[in-house]
Amino acid sequence: MIDHETWHIIELIIRRYPAIKKQYGEYIDQVMTSSPTPAAGLQYSEDYCRPQSVTEAKALKMTSPRAETLKKQIEAVELVYNNLNTEEKKLMEKRFWSDQRRNIPYTKIKGVDYSERQMKRIIKRIILKVGVYLGEI
Repeated sequence: MIDHETWHIIELIIRRYPAIKKQYGEYIDQVMTSSPTPAAGLQYSEDYCRPQSVTEAKALKMTSPRAETLKKQIEAVELVYNNLNTEEKKLMEKRFWSDQRRNIPYTKIKGVDYSERQMKRIIKRIILKVGVYLGEI
């Protein structure tokens, strides 16, 4: 059984997936087009170890903790989503991604050939799988 807080964290990660994917893509594009030169007037201390090449600087930026977190969240959702059948994908899209502010209630999900009880089971399975991949469960 999943505790209430963990359930909501995982739901939030799934619901934010489209925005997170876009944010991560923009971050990677920014890193790839940025220059590793220091800002004007910036002085490095003697013990500061600067990247020695453009490639090294970009690799360091791409492995930041925030980038790693975003990448792991994206991979978790995509892994689960890609292993669903067509009807389950439709359910996931309608439940989590049709309204970015909240999850659509099961009773308002139209166009899916599942009962409310089946939908709840499928969503629970999706949340469990994403949670396991993220290490939340």
